[in-house]
Amino acid sequence: MMNFKHKLMAVIQHVVIVSRSGVLLLRYSRYQGQGVEGLWGLPGGHYISGDPITDLKREVKEETGLRLGGSPRLLKNYVVKFPDGVDRYGVLYLYKLGNAARPAISLSNEHTEYLWAGRLDLEVLSFISPYQRLAVEETLDSLNIINF
Repeated sequence: MMNFKHKLMAVIQHVVIVSRSGVLLLRYSRYQGQGVEGLWGLPGGHYISGDPITDLKREVKEETGLRLGGSPRLLKNYVVKFPDGVDRYGVLYLYKLGNAARPAISLSNEHTEYLWAGRLDLEVLSFISPYQRLAVEETLDSLNIINF
């Protein structure tokens, strides 16, 4: 009989939050470890409760202070291997805040700064994940957002 090993896969989910022609990006602090300090990414985190939208909203509130109402729209799924050797199943969502005044952002210790980025801003930013970069680029391109 062959030996079979179960391989664990964690689930991560992030959201592209759009407000007034910009996407909210967060810059990682040393808190995250694994060499991601200074890289940019989207709000989000691990799926743990059994309700992905509840987890996503909790992560966004913890990281930014934002309380998202309604439901974000599913953008895409992907699988990526992290430096710790664990594959992660990623889920990306879209959430539009509209054209009202941008909400105040209150960062957790996981991040050092935030940016409402337009398409041109992306040329000089280093992302934590190519999947997150692509989702942001595609979102901004679909909205015809060059810069604001």
